[in-house]
Amino acid sequence: MDFIKKGFDSFELKILALIFMTFDHVAYFMTGIIEIPSWFNIIGRIAAPIFIFMVANGYYYTKSKTGYMKRLYLWSVFMSIANSLANSYIPHPKGAMVINNIFATMFYIVFFLYFIDKLKSGIKEKNKKNIIVPILLFIMVIVLQIGMFSILMNPTLEVSRIALMVAMIFLPTPLMVEGSIIFIILGLGFYYCLNSKKKTAIFYLALCILYFVVAVLPAGLTIENLFLINEQWLMILALPFILLYNRQKGRGMKYLFYIYYPAHVYGLLLLSRVIYGMVK
Repeated sequence: MDFIKKGFDSFELKILALIFMTFDHVAYFMTGIIEIPSWFNIIGRIAAPIFIFMVANGYYYTKSKTGYMKRLYLWSVFMSIANSLANSYIPHPKGAMVINNIFATMFYIVFFLYFIDKLKSGIKEKNKKNIIVPILLFIMVIVLQIGMFSILMNPTLEVSRIALMVAMIFLPTPLMVEGSIIFIILGLGFYYCLNSKKKTAIFYLALCILYFVVAVLPAGLTIENLFLINEQWLMILALPFILLYNRQKGRGMKYLFYIYYPAHVYGLLLLSRVIYGMVK
C-alpha cells in the first residue's frame, strides 16, 4: 500500500493520535451514561505512545528547547487549574474525575532530556555550573516527590487542602503525572532511539513486555483483565504507526493539539451532563 511506502509525517501521526485519544476519552466520559463498545478503550491505548514519541521528536528538532519546556509547563498548569474548576463546578454526572493532563508528563520528559543534555555537555566541557545545576534540580525533584507522598500518606499532617492542591498544580511530581514514571521513561527511550527504527522497536517492545509481566500477569490472563481492567499493555499496537514515521514535518498547525486536547476533554464533560439529563 502507498501509505506504507510513504509513511506518516509528524502532522499525520498527531492527527491519528488525536483520533485514537478521542475514542478513549469518549469511553471515559460516556461509560455508565450510554453504551460504549469496549474497543474504544483498546483503540485509546494507541494514542499516548504516539504523542510521547512526537514529544521526543519535537525536542530533537525544536529551535528552542527551553521555550518548548516552558510551553509544556504552562499548559500543564492551565490544565490542572481547569481540571480543578471543572471537578468543582461542573462535575461528571456519574462521578468520574477530570484528571487528564498529559502536558505534565510531556513537561517532565522534556525537563529530564534538557538537563541530561546539560549534564553531558558540562562533563564534556568541564563546566561546573552545567554539572551542578542539573544534579541539584534532579535532587529537588526527588525531594519534592518524597515530600508530596509523605503528605498524601499521612493525613494527620497539618497541611491545608488548598495548599496541597496549589502545590500539585504548580509542582507536579513524576510519579503522579498521567502515565506515571513509565511514560516518562518511554519518552526518554524514544529520544535516544530516534535515529534507529530497530532500536526504537526493541526498546518499545521490551517496555511493553515488562509492563505486561509486572502489571498484567499477576492479576491473571482472563479476558476481563487483559482487555478491560489492565488493558494498558495494548499500547503495543502503537508500534507500527511509530515505525512508519518518515521524519517529515508535514503541515503546520503548531497549536492544534494544545487547543484540541483541553477543548475536547471539557466538551465531552459538558456533553456527558447533557446526555445524562436526557436519558436518566
